[in-house]
Amino acid sequence: MDTFAQVTIPLIVLLALRVKTRKAVLLLPATLLIDLDVFFRYHRLLFHNLFVAFFLPLLIVFYVRKYHPEYFDYAWIGLFYVFTSLLFDLGQGVALFYPLTSNFYFFKASIYVQIWHGLPLPDPQMSYGIWAPSQTIAVGEKLGAAETSARYASMSETSVGLLFTLIVAALMYFRKSQTFLKEVWELILDIMLWIRDTFISIFKIEKR
Repeated sequence: MDTFAQVTIPLIVLLALRVKTRKAVLLLPATLLIDLDVFFRYHRLLFHNLFVAFFLPLLIVFYVRKYHPEYFDYAWIGLFYVFTSLLFDLGQGVALFYPLTSNFYFFKASIYVQIWHGLPLPDPQMSYGIWAPSQTIAVGEKLGAAETSARYASMSETSVGLLFTLIVAALMYFRKSQTFLKEVWELILDIMLWIRDTFISIFKIEKR
């Protein structure tokens, strides 16, 4: 899935579930964590698997719940973001069980409309299967998506429609939109202040 939808859809889901805006936005970069494998020329292979995108974050959730329960909300939000990124990329194929196997598994579902005797009827269609490494560019000298990374879509037709929907929703619920933007701005300011204070403290320690 393209970047805009991959980031926006999980955020909308959490906000709809009444998760605090500050927590949902602060962990938002986690939606892109598994895509960092593109820099290692192992895109949708090295990090796009259940071990990295589900079991490892799940272990972190259990650890945080036991030893640092005050951060439990942040831990499960991070797990949600990372795992949804893996699910969204299933349509392009991911190495779900890497490093046990390098096979790529894909699943894509679509809903079309068929006209039957003048009546519009939903026509769901699914495609799924397994790609052997020899059938993909993610092997050998072309391992990963280095050649195609420059063409990685950040705004597909789906995202354009999603963006339009968000704009309409923001206009309809203007006050709630203002509250959301205010909370995001306050979070950005807090992060900037934290960075400033951290640099100041480091500088003082080095100066001593």
